[in-house]
Amino acid sequence: MAEQETATTGVPLLNRLGIIAVVCICGWLVMQTEILGARILTPYFGSAIYVTMGSVIGVFLLSLSVGYMLGGWLSRRRASMLLLGLALVAAGVWLVLLPFMVEPLCDRLLDAGFSDEWGSLVAALGLFGAPLVMLGMVSPTAVGWLTTSAERSGPNAGLVMSTSTVASFSGTIVTAFYLLRLSVGRTLRVSGLVLIVLGAVLALRWAWAAPGRAAEEEGE
Repeated sequence: MAEQETATTGVPLLNRLGIIAVVCICGWLVMQTEILGARILTPYFGSAIYVTMGSVIGVFLLSLSVGYMLGGWLSRRRASMLLLGLALVAAGVWLVLLPFMVEPLCDRLLDAGFSDEWGSLVAALGLFGAPLVMLGMVSPTAVGWLTTSAERSGPNAGLVMSTSTVASFSGTIVTAFYLLRLSVGRTLRVSGLVLIVLGAVLALRWAWAAPGRAAEEEGE
């Protein structure tokens, strides 16, 4: 089966499953962080629609768009797996530290006289912009890893987007129905640790394959 998958797509089956697993984990965490983000900002800026629908969703969309652009560039780099791994480690560290950033930033914005609208927007950008940019890099990079020929680009893009969206849906439901009842800080820390481990695995996978790549380049 693995040989057949390699012949038809150019990427071994186990590698494809690993790439899709990375996409699903990050897709889950994007929506989980978005829902937690609205919960985090509510005590400071209220639960009005401009906090939950305007500031949080707007910042997440903007951050993901930047991440998509960077991921498209990253997908064609030789060290894309290493660089994405490091980005995920950085995003994980950010999520672990995020609970300690909330109160100082939000209090400072309120003390500076920001309105609820603009205060929530700036807070959302400062708290969630960086990790969401890094998570946004995953999908286009995964498409690049899966695609070895032009005719496979469409199916691979569809596969990545569909599985990522299903994972995001699952993360939305589980977070909204269950995780919000638990500790938000603990959920963020666990999510951050998951990203740190995932990023470290990608970086180590790149380092493990480095001798083989060097030998191939010498042979050419």
